Amino acid sequence: MNVFYVMDYISDVACDSEAIDACLGKAKETVGETQIVFSGKDFFIDRAICIPSDTEILIDGCSVQQRNYVYDNIFRGDNLLIDDSNPYGAPLDVLPLKNIKITGKNGARLIGPSKNRVGYHKVLKEYQPMVGDFWGYRTHMISLSFCEGFEISGLSLSQTMGWAVSFDACSEGSVHDIDIRSDVKNGDGIDFRSGCHHCKAENITGFTSDDTVACTALSRGSRFEQYPAKNYLVPSEPYNASHTEIDGSIHDIEIKNIKTGGYHHGAICLSAWGNKVYNISISDFHETDEGKRESTVKIYTGYGDEYKNGDIHHVKLENIHSRIAKYAVQVMCDVEHLEAENIFLNNDNKSEQKSASLPRKAAEK
Repeated sequence: MNVFYVMDYISDVACDSEAIDACLGKAKETVGETQIVFSGKDFFIDRAICIPSDTEILIDGCSVQQRNYVYDNIFRGDNLLIDDSNPYGAPLDVLPLKNIKITGKNGARLIGPSKNRVGYHKVLKEYQPMVGDFWGYRTHMISLSFCEGFEISGLSLSQTMGWAVSFDACSEGSVHDIDIRSDVKNGDGIDFRSGCHHCKAENITGFTSDDTVACTALSRGSRFEQYPAKNYLVPSEPYNASHTEIDGSIHDIEIKNIKTGGYHHGAICLSAWGNKVYNISISDFHETDEGKRESTVKIYTGYGDEYKNGDIHHVKLENIHSRIAKYAVQVMCDVEHLEAENIFLNNDNKSEQKSASLPRKAAEK
């Protein structure tokens, strides 16, 4: 493996982002797998770090933080062909990406800006912080699109601007041993969006101001969809927004050992527009006492009228321990083959009892 240290490119005249770009540029001249090491100081960036295929980012004992008023990702793939005339909209195309690792150790941290940029929301006709899903994929701390083979681990994420980690049309990946602290509008933790399959989220801790882990199959492929779309100014899924025909289903996802508090939901399965969500396993979910949720696990449809019974199927829930939610499990649509075992509600800290909102048919094994 070829190893490059960002510190070797630091100088008195170059900002950290310029040094990172120089390090990545040198690494691209080599053949084979590459490791880019952040160590020796805390780094402050003013634009996204774009990662090529076959690259590991190692953050060792330091932080990577966005400067004030940055409206961009911390990390994303280098496979987005940005439209210069509309740099924050749907890319012109998204090329294949593979074998991406972002690894942290010794207290590695990713930190968003302490002060968020303010912009004019042309639909709501007001100035507001450019955070949350109205402002699209640039609010995601880590954004990977059309990537096969990824691993993200060993990191603490804080001061998010939107979803902490987001994937669309990604496969064969793992997100594990991540601590997330979000307090922003639409502050999801980990989002598997349309087209994701054979992925795992495991050992996730912290507090998320929206869903901790989401399997959200809403995209139809919208290359020619006009923005703003309702209140959404730019798209949140780069690959799916760049193509007219996609496989919007989400399948073979494992969500395991989650220990978070927060708002809205702990984990969701959401499908619409004919997309499928299936072969989903959610197990060992333990809520903390922080926050208030509608449900620890929610399975539902919406955002379109093309849902058919069975579009969500083969979902297994096991060892769901709810403390801050009204429902431990909430099912709002017909699901084919739903298994639910060891579902507990203990939201008054007095007695533990099984509690779920389950349609009769859906509750049967």
